[in-house]
This record gives sequence, C-alpha cells and structure tokens, in this order.
Amino acid sequence: MKNLVSLAAIVLIAGSAHAAPITENINFSLSGFVDVVNTAPSPISLITGSFTVTYDPALTYDSDTTDIVVHSLNGVTVDSPLGFTYGSNLMEFGGTQTGSNFVTSFTNDLVVSFNLTDPANPTFVPCSTPGYTCGTFTGSSAIDASGFSEASTSSIWFYSAQQSVVSTAPEPATLSLMGLGLALTAFARRARKG
Repeated sequence: MKNLVSLAAIVLIAGSAHAAPITENINFSLSGFVDVVNTAPSPISLITGSFTVTYDPALTYDSDTTDIVVHSLNGVTVDSPLGFTYGSNLMEFGGTQTGSNFVTSFTNDLVVSFNLTDPANPTFVPCSTPGYTCGTFTGSSAIDASGFSEASTSSIWFYSAQQSVVSTAPEPATLSLMGLGLALTAFARRARKG
C-alpha cells in the first residue's frame, strides 16, 4: 500500500510538470471605447466574438492562424486573417496585419488581450500592465488592452467598460490528473478491502 501511494505521488508530480495542450472556447464582449489618440467618439458601441484556440502553455505563439477557429466576430471590420499570440499566460487575439497583439492607426484591425493565468477563468488585461503599448497612451488600469482601429483615421479606440469574457472548456491536464487521482483512490480502496 505504501508503494502504491508513493507511485501515485510520483505520477501526479510528473504529470503536473509537463504542460498539456489546452483547447479552449472563449467568448467576449467589449464596449465603452475611448480614443487614446484623438479623443474622437467611437463609431462602434459593441464588439462581440467567439473562438476556439488550442495551445500549449509551455510554448509561445506569434500571430498563429492554424490553431484557432473563429466562430463569430461582430461589430468591427478586420482586413487581415485572425490569429493569436501567446506567451507567459497572456494571449492576444486579433488581425495579423501588424501582429495579432497590436493595432495601428489607419488599419481596420482589432486586438483583444486575455490573462490566462487560470485558463478556466480568463480576464482582460489592463493598459497599466507592464509591456503593453496602450499603457504609453493611458497607463490606466481602468482602460484595457483591447481595442480597434479603422483605416480612415489615426484614432485607436480601447475599451474602458469591462463587459465579459467566458471560457467554456476546462484545462485537459487538470481533468486527466483528477481522473488519475480518482482511479488511484478507487484502486487503493479496493486493495485495502482485498
């Protein structure tokens, strides 16, 4: 019995040290846009979207268009393929013309930034986060690093009224470890009875 518990501990430690690919469905809604360049009113009041992404948290991705399926994107025009950039628990979704993690003036583009420290509970990333370019415009934690630009203007709008972000898929590695733990518990109970 003691050996079984030791084996279970080794399997759990080894399993948690190796990150498994995650497939996640993410739905988002953005509103309350603020022009951080010209203070012009936003021509768009609401942007919604839904996509499925598969990534390995131990790797980095740059404007990846092959591991993502976009189900819907409403309220904004994007002139380039949609993709994602990922590294260090931060993911940006958007047009790949200037990189899926960046928007520039005079382009029809979008970027939506997610903190995936807890993949089952993604949150939006505020502009005050170190390394985010929108922080040079606002530096505000009330304005998030998600927004859009239009080809007809130098304006760039980031959103200031956090709406919602929902992930509908649990992390597979967590599920497999939980299943392994339950199986080992059942085996140990059965061995104890026998």
